[in-house]
Amino acid sequence: MTTILCSNYNSDQWIDNYLNYVNRQLIRNFDIIFVDANSSDGSLSKIKNFKFRDGINKLIIENENKIPIYEAWNQAILLSKTPYVINYNTDDCLYPTALLTFQSYALIHKDVDIFYSPCLISSDKDHKSISSMYLWKDYKNHSDLLSGCFMGPYPYLKKSSIIEDGLFNPKYTISGDYEMWLRMSKKGRSFYKISEIVGCYYYNPSGASTKNDEARWKEHSAQDAEIKKLYSDE
Repeated sequence: MTTILCSNYNSDQWIDNYLNYVNRQLIRNFDIIFVDANSSDGSLSKIKNFKFRDGINKLIIENENKIPIYEAWNQAILLSKTPYVINYNTDDCLYPTALLTFQSYALIHKDVDIFYSPCLISSDKDHKSISSMYLWKDYKNHSDLLSGCFMGPYPYLKKSSIIEDGLFNPKYTISGDYEMWLRMSKKGRSFYKISEIVGCYYYNPSGASTKNDEARWKEHSAQDAEIKKLYSDE
C-alpha cells in the first residue's frame, strides 16, 4: 500500500541509521525506491548491499548526473506500484510506527489526498537529542496554506492525486514541495493532520531549505513569494 521515496546524494554520514530506521518499520509489507543522483561517496554502495528484512521491496534508480530532489521524487512516484507514497529524506528519522500509523489513517479516510503530522526537531544527526517540535496548524482552507508551508518533512500522499495534478515542478529548486501542496489545495484536494508524532526532522545546517547562506535564503524567499502569487485567492 505504501512506497517510500528516497532521493540520495552523498548521504554516507547518515545512510546507515536511515537504512536501519526503514528496516524497523512495524508494518509488514512496503516498497522503497532509492533515486541516486550520481553520488560520489559510499552511500549508494551501502544501499545496494543492505539486506532488508522480508516484506520490504527495494528498487534503486541510478542517474548519470546530479539531479534536483523534486525530479528524483517524480522518478520514484512514476515507478511506484502502491496507492500511497511518502517522501523520507536520508537525514531524517521515521519511528517504527510511522508507516503503520499513516496507512491506518488512509484506510479509514479514503477521501484524503495528503496526510501530515507533527514532528520533533533535532540538531543531532543521530536524532539522540530533541531541540523543539513542529506542531503545524490544521488545514482548513486554501488561505491557511498561503500563509506558509506546513505539510512537514514527510507527508503521506495519494499517488493518483499527485500524478493527476502534474507531479512536482523542478523549476522550484527549494520550494517545489510547497508549490505542489498549493497547486493541490487550489484544485480542492483534501488535507488531514494526524495527531501522532511519527518521526524526527534533522535541522541540517547544510540542507537545501535550512542552510545558513544569505543567497540561499533570498532564493528561498523569492520562490515562496512567486508561488504564493501564482496560487493567490485573488
